[in-house]
Amino acid sequence: LDSSALSQGSHSKSLADHYLQQWQAKYPDGAIVQSDLSKEQPDHISEAMIQAMYTPEDNRSEQQLALLTDSDAYISTLKSADTVLFSVPMYNFTIPSTLKAYIDHILRVGETFQYGDQGPEGLLNGKKVILIVATGGDYTSAPYDAMDFVVPYLKTILSFIGLTDVSVVQAPNMARTDLQESMLANAKNELDQLV
Repeated sequence: LDSSALSQGSHSKSLADHYLQQWQAKYPDGAIVQSDLSKEQPDHISEAMIQAMYTPEDNRSEQQLALLTDSDAYISTLKSADTVLFSVPMYNFTIPSTLKAYIDHILRVGETFQYGDQGPEGLLNGKKVILIVATGGDYTSAPYDAMDFVVPYLKTILSFIGLTDVSVVQAPNMARTDLQESMLANAKNELDQLV
């Protein structure tokens, strides 16, 4: 799942492509479902969509069912996946708005989480997640790690729906041409290990 707005020159997308090439070479019969949120932008959450999500399935109108078409498709893809790969650039210290919209589609009670005796319980257990995060600066250590609202947020969201096996591969300092090559090489090496 790519979330960069760039069609060319995206470091997060290029790293995801690298991982997919290595993975396909090792598992030539494996199936990959690839989505680019810059090309297929999810609708932002609306009052009507929220009402549709909380209306029992048997009571949903045709309009409500239509409003949940994308959400249902996203969730179905997640449920069928063994591994989920997110490629994410940092925009203004957080995730792209298209990825936030996607998250609003997939966090649905009764579908990806439920409320039990101990509180919320994730329903998408047993899957592997890889987060590829590219940033202009270095937000991997103090004091600038306090400005990272990408990795902590995504790990919280994913854990909430049961996705707790998360590997994070970061490519910091992408705005520094003197460090780009070495940072990308480090990230590619980490991805090769994950394959």
